[in-house]
Amino acid sequence: MKNVFWLILVSLFISACSGPANQYAISGKVDGATAGRVVLSKVVDNDLVAVDSVETTDGTVAFTGTIEMPEIYYLEFKEDDQFHRFFIEPGSIVVSGNIENPVFTGSEAQVIFDNYNLSVQQFDEKRETLYAEFMEAQKIADTARTELIRQEAQLIDDNQSSFMKEFVNAQSDNVVGPYIVVNNIYQFDLEDLVKARSNYGEEIAGSKYVQILDKQIGKMQKVAIGQPAPIFAQNDTTGNPVSLDSFKGKYVLIDFWASWCRPCRQENPNVVVAYQKFHDKGFDVLGVSLDKQKGAWIQAIADDNLTWTHVSDLKYWSNEASNMYAVSSIPANFLLDPEGIIIAKDLRGEELQQKLEEIFN
Repeated sequence: MKNVFWLILVSLFISACSGPANQYAISGKVDGATAGRVVLSKVVDNDLVAVDSVETTDGTVAFTGTIEMPEIYYLEFKEDDQFHRFFIEPGSIVVSGNIENPVFTGSEAQVIFDNYNLSVQQFDEKRETLYAEFMEAQKIADTARTELIRQEAQLIDDNQSSFMKEFVNAQSDNVVGPYIVVNNIYQFDLEDLVKARSNYGEEIAGSKYVQILDKQIGKMQKVAIGQPAPIFAQNDTTGNPVSLDSFKGKYVLIDFWASWCRPCRQENPNVVVAYQKFHDKGFDVLGVSLDKQKGAWIQAIADDNLTWTHVSDLKYWSNEASNMYAVSSIPANFLLDPEGIIIAKDLRGEELQQKLEEIFN
């Protein structure tokens, strides 16, 4: 009986000394850091939230806390305006190196993430070389060479996208894969997302990144071609509510854009041509803006001659309609038939006119 008692005491002592299994400890020293405040933060509901902070005199930092799954945190050196992201997980994380490029060790997820970034850096270096060549070709008005460089740059983008998708599909037992997917979600269609998700095992199902991925897949499935378009209502430029339901009986393009989005503004003339050509035949447009400033939104409508109905809740990327439609980049659009069924998505340039020609002729 005494032996059992002592075994219990010993086990409790060991447990107390080792700390919780989900505890992390971040420590180390960064060279070149100015004395001042260092903040440890993480993203919560799309906002950066401070978790802890310390005052440093020589770049020495120390943080402790608990975490269930590996997650990206951010270390900000306020006085130096330096901001670095890194994975933390239960255990000891050591930060070293210099203020501009610190090194984080002790996290298996960080090792995987570092290797991924090294591979991506090769694509970036190729782009930098091409950009220098592009500027030289522009100086001498070599249009043939500039066009060739554009094609080479597109090939680099395509190769990087393929590499990324292969990489994230291979990460079955760590959170780095789903983290990369979530942060590049605009590059993945529904099929890509479902394929990536199918590779992730139960051991990381509780990760916030897997949960975000599951939520995005669910949203995208609801707005896939052939699905009824979700109904929403937002205020127009005069403050009056407009419902998507009021467009029933017409072919309508839900056009997600913003005044600050250069690709959107470049695409607007194509939508104008389609609207002018097919509006009398039963085609309409409902513009949904991801603007924050009402004045800029209204000015862009006038400048681009966008004469159709426009709505916005002025919540930027938190626009409720864009979230409902799983919009991760703009411009984005959805073409609905008179019954409100989604029949096409992301029609760019002449594609929109060609689709409308097919419908009305």
